[in-house]
Amino acid sequence: MSFIKKFVFTAALGIFCTSALAATTFKDDGNIQSYSRPYVEMLVKEGGIRGYTDNTFKPQGTVTRAEFLSLCYNSFYKGDAVSSDEYEYGKIVEENEFDKVWNGAADDILVNSYKIGLSKQYKGDEWNAPITRAEAAHMLYSSVMKLSSENLEYKADTSIINDWNIISQSEYAEDISALFSWGIVQGDEKGNFSPYDTLTREDSAILICKALKPELREVRTVDNDPFDTVVKGERGVKSIKNLVKTAFEPVGKVMYIYGGGWNEADDGAGVEALTLGLSQSWIDFTSKQDSSYNYEAYDYEKNKSVIHDGLDCSGFVGWAIYNVMNDGRGYVTNSYKMDDMLAEMGLGTITKRSDITDYKAGDIMASGCDDCKHVFICLGQCGDGSILLLHSSPPGVQLTGTYTPEGNKNSQAIQLAEKYMKKYYPDWYNKFPDSSRNESYLSHYDQFRWSVLSDEEGYGSMTPEEILEDIFTENK
Repeated sequence: MSFIKKFVFTAALGIFCTSALAATTFKDDGNIQSYSRPYVEMLVKEGGIRGYTDNTFKPQGTVTRAEFLSLCYNSFYKGDAVSSDEYEYGKIVEENEFDKVWNGAADDILVNSYKIGLSKQYKGDEWNAPITRAEAAHMLYSSVMKLSSENLEYKADTSIINDWNIISQSEYAEDISALFSWGIVQGDEKGNFSPYDTLTREDSAILICKALKPELREVRTVDNDPFDTVVKGERGVKSIKNLVKTAFEPVGKVMYIYGGGWNEADDGAGVEALTLGLSQSWIDFTSKQDSSYNYEAYDYEKNKSVIHDGLDCSGFVGWAIYNVMNDGRGYVTNSYKMDDMLAEMGLGTITKRSDITDYKAGDIMASGCDDCKHVFICLGQCGDGSILLLHSSPPGVQLTGTYTPEGNKNSQAIQLAEKYMKKYYPDWYNKFPDSSRNESYLSHYDQFRWSVLSDEEGYGSMTPEEILEDIFTENK
């Protein structure tokens, strides 16, 4: 026989349920934030939610998996309950321990959602755990796809999701990407979705309303150049030219901070080195500095928070590589290990310092010498043997030239560095005019050369002067 149960949810449990209320009249109405109020009121009017038995809504309270599932189901599902005979119904409840959720009051919606496939399945008390934003995205995506009449397609654009490096590791990455593409979610003011954070009740209302009503959606856009960047790379374009262009983005805009770009645990890439584009914290910090800047005053071993204010040498190179590869992996390690790490990843090969015969754009140069322990990105070798490079070295991220092998301090590379820093980064050059490094940069470093980055533009055969002219003419 057909066994169809009626959905009844006890308000004393604080469960979302249907209601005919037309406006919010909660005791804690004043706690609903202005940005979420229209959505809460709309969903109350639509009959999707109501408050607790004490007439509170608790807008900043966390939502459980079961509560969010019930909200999705009640808001989207307009047909009859899914038919189940008594034996099948009882078996589903028993095998999944649904009777442990709200003392069995959730059996109906859990059974029917189970049959529709609205969610990853949890057992018993697991449904009472606070839902993460990633889990909520999965339920919402499933509701739109299975219970909505919309025929939605999406094209993944991870550039609008600032914490894609974290999301990409989630089993719900595709669901989250789709919701961004449709404009149902936009992330916070920085474009972060924060997939493992919990979800509040008022934020739940926003998500549901935007999923229900296409006119409320807005696809997030990214300012192509929020920091007036002189040269800008392209995310995920795996080429030597793009590596060079990307590495130019922080030039003159980011200070050297020892430990900058690392995480608080000091064992790998931090949030800034796992960010697409420049970090606002870098720009804010740099804007406060003058020619007296001394990186030694910002010791991350005494104050971990300074790691967010700038980049050290490995943080800079790791950030640049992350933006080029855009694969969710971190690329920050000790400077003297950078070449080994990249080679072990299968991204290229290493030439020991004694065997180096030439220098090409995109080469990653790493030294473990006690007086160096540094890593930089090479832009090629000039006719006099000096090399041009990009690196983060006190006072910050800069274009620099080396002496010649014979020690000439007026090398072609230094002249090029000074010319371009003075012309395109005048504020920085006026404060920090030294654009030179000694000849140890030519003899103390091993060389990593890429095998996975294309070079259709021929940067490997260009002189540093030709490369600079190509890049800066293109960006005029």
